[in-house]
Amino acid sequence: MKQTVILLLALCLGRTLCSAGTNDWPSAFPSAKHPWKRAGHEDAATAYRSEIRQFMKLPPEQVKSAPAAVDFPGTPPPDAPRVERTITVNTAIPRWHSTGLYAAPGDLITVTVPADAASAKLTVRIGCHKDTLWSEKIPAWKRVPEITRSFPLAGAVTHAANAYGGPIYIEVPVGCPLGEVKVTIQNAVAAPLFELGKTDLQTWKDQLRNDPAPWAELVSSNLAISLPSASVRHLDNPDAVLQFWDRVVAAEDEFSGQTNRTSPERFVLDRQISAGYMHSGYPIMAWLDQSEKVANLDALLKGNWGFFHELGHNHQRPEWVLAGTTEITVNIFSMYCFEKVCGLPRHGHNAMSDAKREEALRAFFSDPAMTWTSKPFTGLIFYDQLVEGFGWDTFHKIFIEYRDLPKAERPKTDDEKRDQWLVRFSQMTGKNLGPFFTAWRIATSETARNSVTNLPVWLPEPDFPKRYEVAK
Repeated sequence: MKQTVILLLALCLGRTLCSAGTNDWPSAFPSAKHPWKRAGHEDAATAYRSEIRQFMKLPPEQVKSAPAAVDFPGTPPPDAPRVERTITVNTAIPRWHSTGLYAAPGDLITVTVPADAASAKLTVRIGCHKDTLWSEKIPAWKRVPEITRSFPLAGAVTHAANAYGGPIYIEVPVGCPLGEVKVTIQNAVAAPLFELGKTDLQTWKDQLRNDPAPWAELVSSNLAISLPSASVRHLDNPDAVLQFWDRVVAAEDEFSGQTNRTSPERFVLDRQISAGYMHSGYPIMAWLDQSEKVANLDALLKGNWGFFHELGHNHQRPEWVLAGTTEITVNIFSMYCFEKVCGLPRHGHNAMSDAKREEALRAFFSDPAMTWTSKPFTGLIFYDQLVEGFGWDTFHKIFIEYRDLPKAERPKTDDEKRDQWLVRFSQMTGKNLGPFFTAWRIATSETARNSVTNLPVWLPEPDFPKRYEVAK
């Protein structure tokens, strides 16, 4: 009841202020300690969305600090000095460029670019937490659902502000022809920034990691990480951490046949994200509890299935992702990184232990009604058996083959995808995998199966799958 009253008061206050034409903010807001539950308050949630959206459209000069910013994403210390810096942005690299600067909540920053850059569709972004939480599938808000803003750099001088503050980025569109551009940013707060190959390690230890902004950036050519500054205040080896992540991204690039990387991947940690425990995309999003792992080399060397998994999503190709296997084939990348980057057994997830695999196989082959994609780690065993039988290099060659397929030869339907995976893998290995697919109840056409019958039959075990069938 108390929470409902707070929510309704905040909404009423917001509507009153909005109708009065002011940009003050309600003092009540969702937080980790006091999340706002949506159930039973759908109308209030809709009204709150309208209020937030209106406030987020205010001209920069009218923006004030939102009280919620103190809670998340945080504010610099009151005495944090405002600085002016000129940075060089290489526009040959698209997406977000970290600046090592932070816009305090409500502060008006000024961004100056050369006159010829005003028509290049560059953007200044304030805030890395771009996930919005408006979806009806999200039952409660642990932070304000929308907290980032972007402003086009449509003139030589641009003013920008965000009521919640946030790290400052220069966003570059794909194909920008400007080359290197000097960008000057005024009235910002220094933020911890370590750039692999550019930042002096001793300067990092003596000064940069203690810069006052509440969010920090670790950046390499393959990966950028946005995490709370508290997580880097005592980080002595950001170079080694980034070198590890460079190896992970490079491994997934090479394995999948991706040779055209134009910008780093990006991880952003958040109190609440739009879906799941982590999700892929740009940036890859994860909850805050990963902040103690993402930059902890000892922890990383033990493997992080989830991060490898989300990077894997960014490397999947629709041509070889069979229907129902999006959350199955992605784990091939987790296994690969465990083995090839961390030097660990590829079965790094508990669900892939010998006992769990045996249990899953018995459950599947004893239940004719179960589909092979109904449980992700059951389906993963199918691919793991192919790894065990033919090695990682076979997958690598298959992925390259798919990458280089002429458009006319790419599978267009789920039936074609299954047929091509059977035929291409059989031809690559010189083995007839038709009986293996049939054992797993993976539907393929008679034409596809007949096309590889000239090859010797392969099964992972001589009595596969008989030994896993439990007698009724």
